[in-house]
Amino acid sequence: MFGGLLCVLLVSAQESPDQGSLKHAVELHQSGKYAEAIAAYREFLKAHPGAAPVRSNLGAALAHEGRMAEAITEYRLALAADPGNRGVRFNLALAYYKTADLAHAIQELETVRKGAPPNDSEAHRAAVLLGECYLRQGNDKQVIAILDPVAASDPNDLAVAYLLGTALIREKEPDRGTVIIERILRTGDSAEAHMLMAYTKLSLGDKMGSISEVNRAIELNPKLPEAHTLLGRILFLESDLAGAEAAFRRAIAIDGNLFEPLFFLGALLRQQGRNQEAEPLLEHALEIQPGEIRARYQLAVLQSAEGRNQQAAAMLESLVKDAPDYAEAHRSLSKIYFRLGRSAEGRREVEVAEKLNSQIDSGDLDLGRSLK
Repeated sequence: MFGGLLCVLLVSAQESPDQGSLKHAVELHQSGKYAEAIAAYREFLKAHPGAAPVRSNLGAALAHEGRMAEAITEYRLALAADPGNRGVRFNLALAYYKTADLAHAIQELETVRKGAPPNDSEAHRAAVLLGECYLRQGNDKQVIAILDPVAASDPNDLAVAYLLGTALIREKEPDRGTVIIERILRTGDSAEAHMLMAYTKLSLGDKMGSISEVNRAIELNPKLPEAHTLLGRILFLESDLAGAEAAFRRAIAIDGNLFEPLFFLGALLRQQGRNQEAEPLLEHALEIQPGEIRARYQLAVLQSAEGRNQQAAAMLESLVKDAPDYAEAHRSLSKIYFRLGRSAEGRREVEVAEKLNSQIDSGDLDLGRSLK
């Protein structure tokens, strides 16, 4: 895509006096001199602000330098001038993904997929990245809906197999997940296959077997953050809190923009009263998944513990509006209302919680407090 855009622009600019400066910018970019290319592109754009391909190339150079916010701005300007350019839109989605702005990444990727012809390679890439975005959000049903047809058309794509297999197992479809595990295992002893086996064993209640599989996955690929996250969750269930904390921290060190390790470590630290350490983790988790119920609950309880009852009440009020059956949130909100002297509202929330308690299993009451 990069070369094609440049070719179109250069041909159209044959008579332009700025052709030499643009050609120089392209040469700098292609030779890996990204900082100089950025400056040259920007100089050219002063005279040609509507040159969408150059905006796109500038975005690519900025993204390579890790300047994602600036890259996003340039990609959006390029799309404003050329809305139908799916390549630029995919690059914009990728930049959003790299900044953990999954909502915007999903929005752009869905647009890429909808406008793509059948068997289009760009649509395939968009589907895979979209599946990963939804998996990060915990939306396993969407992962399955998107990647099932992709896997059927290319059963040897291991990236698709891993994403789909993980979603299937988490959605309690171990039989289909096992078929995918076997397919991955046929390619050799891989971290991905052991991760799927770990999820399967955990879903069957075999915690020790799951730990063994996760540890093997880490041996094969120590840089797989999902493996460290899953290990942390199992260790927590086994009451090894120090081991769980260490595993979550390793996952965050590998990728600091994953919701699960941020949330689980923040919740673990909050439960231990280490609120100053927990708060930025929970806040970052909510930046990644703004509507996530568990993270909102944990942050509200932390705020209350720190004496910020008005702030905590506002967050819990919003939470119970979005999740009215969340008994523990009603219970926590009632306590905060009593502290604030709002007794009538406190009694109302107690009544709501008690009514919900009579309708659900007692184990569900720990939704917000437990890492299970």
